[in-house]
Amino acid sequence: MERQVLAGRYQKNFSTLSAQDQERLFSCRVSLAGLGGLGGALLEMLARMGFGRRGYGWIRASDGDVFEVSNLNRQMFCLESNLGLPKAQEAMQRIQAVNSEIDLQVQHHFLRTEELPTFIHGADIVLDALGDLPIKLALRRAAAQAGLPVVTAAVGGWTGFISTLPASDRDDTFLRLMDTGMDGAELRLGVLAPTVWLVAALQCREAVALACGQRPLFQGRMHIVDLSDASWEKVVL
Repeated sequence: MERQVLAGRYQKNFSTLSAQDQERLFSCRVSLAGLGGLGGALLEMLARMGFGRRGYGWIRASDGDVFEVSNLNRQMFCLESNLGLPKAQEAMQRIQAVNSEIDLQVQHHFLRTEELPTFIHGADIVLDALGDLPIKLALRRAAAQAGLPVVTAAVGGWTGFISTLPASDRDDTFLRLMDTGMDGAELRLGVLAPTVWLVAALQCREAVALACGQRPLFQGRMHIVDLSDASWEKVVL
């Protein structure tokens, strides 16, 4: 690995991460579903951390949506100047400007259930930044079939949910509980930037743990963070 790169761009990642940890991030292959609020913030964090460096690993992402004015309050890549443009296109431009060393593969496409095995093929980690339960469940099942962990999350108002679903556990209870807790929350409570970015940061932290061979922080339980009163709950099944 080029020590000049390690000593420059990623200098502030050390001493928290070792050189070996950083190389593991470089080599990690990530499939990220969704590039809206959670997905956009998460993608930028992954790129800044050094996930998927060209020649070593990659990041594959997909979103078929375009930016609209209601995205401006929280979606990191959404600007007044790019309303109406594809989120995938703007994500590619942004990440190229942030870290051109990343091998980013982005598609302007809404994922369908039958396409998920191809989308996650070859990945080490699957990151779920999707909004709808049916496709979240389908992603989870495809990942379990492929033997891959899924870091899944949802937000509404000041509340965020996050859990890591190991491939060995194919129970969908956590996802169903998450959907029950957040059912209609976006319409009732809105979606706020601080909650979105906090939960995206937790997903990124979990991706670092998984990539570096550390024990997942959110595995086997659903974590619920509420910024309205700074509370944190864990639901264990």
